[in-house]
Formats: sequence, structure tokens, C-alpha cells
Amino acid sequence: MTRRNRARAPTDDTKPIDIRRLRGRLQLSQAAFARRYGLTLTSLRTWERRTRLPDAAARAYLTVISRDPDRVAAVFAGAEGKELQQLGWRELRAALDAADAKEAAEEQWRARLREEEAGEA
Repeated sequence: MTRRNRARAPTDDTKPIDIRRLRGRLQLSQAAFARRYGLTLTSLRTWERRTRLPDAAARAYLTVISRDPDRVAAVFAGAEGKELQQLGWRELRAALDAADAKEAAEEQWRARLREEEAGEA
């Protein structure tokens, strides 16, 4: 095998991550998952449909999410070392769920406003 062919040989780190299964395990919608982990909804959808695969950095990030989703969400939300140590996992999950619910309610409210404005036009 030439050097060029070895570089293209598939490895474990190029296997696609089953994002839909990960979301199911976390009981999150596509929108909630994207919001919680700072991903674009469009990218998430194309990855799940496998019309496009995540690049190496995204695969690494998704792997870390799959291994410790609560801690990744907390770090992404801005929690620091002391906060992570002081927060119990139940409290952390409750805080994340409350933030997700609030954001989803705000999005529904904005959608209703847009519908009302479109109806008036």
C-alpha cells in the first residue's frame, strides 16, 4: 500500500456518529440539541440525513458530547471549574432543562407574533 493510500484508509475516527441516537438518548429535539451545544440546526439536520458528514473537529466535539453531555452543556453555557464542582448533576440537568424550556417558549411566542404580523399584512 502506498503512502497516499494509507492516508485515505478509513479509521475509527472517521466513522459517522449516530447523532439521532445520541439525541434520543438525551431526549432532545433537533432544535434543543443544536441550541444546547451551539450547533446550527441546518448542520445537525444534514448530518442526521447523512447528506453531509461532520468534519474532524465536529466529530471530535460530538464524541465528547456523547461521552459527557451534561458537563459539555454546562461548559458551553459558561460554567467554570468551581461551578461545575459545586453543582450537583441533578441541579445541573434541571437548570439546563429550565433554560431550554424558557428558550423554546420564547421561540413559540416569536413565531406567534410573526404569524399575527403576517395575518395583518
